[in-house]
Amino acid sequence: MKAPSILQKVPYSLRMAILVVIVAKILVFSLGYAANYMNDASASPLTVIMNQFNRWDAPHYIDIARNWYINQGDQRNLIVFFPLYPILIRLATVNFSYMSLSALVVSNVSSIIAFVYLFKLAKLDFDDSVALKAVLFLSIFPTAYFLSAPYTEGLFFALVIASVYYARLSKWPLAGFLGLFAALTRIAGLLLLPTLLVEYLHQKGWKPRKIEANILWIGLALVGFLIYLNINNQVTGNPFTFIEIERTHWSNSINPLTGLAQAFGAVNKPFPENITIGVAPLAFAFLGLLAVAGGFVRRLRPSYTVYMLFTWMLAVSTAWWISVPRYVMAMFPMFILLGLLSRRKAVTIAVTVASVAALCFFTVLFTLGKWAF
Repeated sequence: MKAPSILQKVPYSLRMAILVVIVAKILVFSLGYAANYMNDASASPLTVIMNQFNRWDAPHYIDIARNWYINQGDQRNLIVFFPLYPILIRLATVNFSYMSLSALVVSNVSSIIAFVYLFKLAKLDFDDSVALKAVLFLSIFPTAYFLSAPYTEGLFFALVIASVYYARLSKWPLAGFLGLFAALTRIAGLLLLPTLLVEYLHQKGWKPRKIEANILWIGLALVGFLIYLNINNQVTGNPFTFIEIERTHWSNSINPLTGLAQAFGAVNKPFPENITIGVAPLAFAFLGLLAVAGGFVRRLRPSYTVYMLFTWMLAVSTAWWISVPRYVMAMFPMFILLGLLSRRKAVTIAVTVASVAALCFFTVLFTLGKWAF
């Protein structure tokens, strides 16, 4: 009798979820490759693959991976990008000429791990159908190409979702360490502090007398952020330099009303900017707000709703709403909620068709170097 293969040991429903993710990634990479190839037919296939998503912030992460942070000239402005993702790119790189390929490997391996944990997390409360749909809806979300591009989304999602998953299992040391790494990936990792705290208190029945010393593991997310502040201090002499540079160089400050007004004003811009800078940020901000409301109405686990609320608030808190569609995607409990609300086949098909169409549209725009969040 043959011993079962590793694949056979994986539950069928999880294998289907991974298949969905792979198909979605193939779609994204095919669109990116085709658009980039048509834009530069003389490039080699490997060059096209490495460069097709190397847009906007992506080169900055690769620059940090190659040179670390430097406190001079334009390089000083890169201190706003958190360090863990560039570190992993550097560790995955054998030949610096292929560093863009290393970045793609880190992003895509991380995002596949994120999808596995999203499935496992959904399965703690719901059936295979809801878990599979949660994976489907995230994999085809209109900005899901960031989960395949050299950006922090894949790594951040893997760390945050895994942290919440292990918190659900009361494995607080592991949840805390994953929170530390999440806070070294993006400032949004700090949102795990209230999220894990609410989860902990919920498991204790909201009774203070049941609180134990293991609650302290939650604070590791703050430790991750403090490490980042220390890097700021070592490089620039000021632990809060990133705030100044966000405001002065990246024109980004906490001013949601300005962001809202600018998004409304951009609706009248020429195509496709009217969509990418105007309509889409407004639509996705509203979608995120609906998800938060849905979390309350459908009584999702309190920690899930708290995480969605704070993530949405962070997404719309800036003076520029141009990245709201990408940041709203981080509200991963939203996809579990969508899985719950799409029990009918017609609803699933309608959401899938609309989402895939938007994903294709924005993927091509992004690959061509036009603004797409």
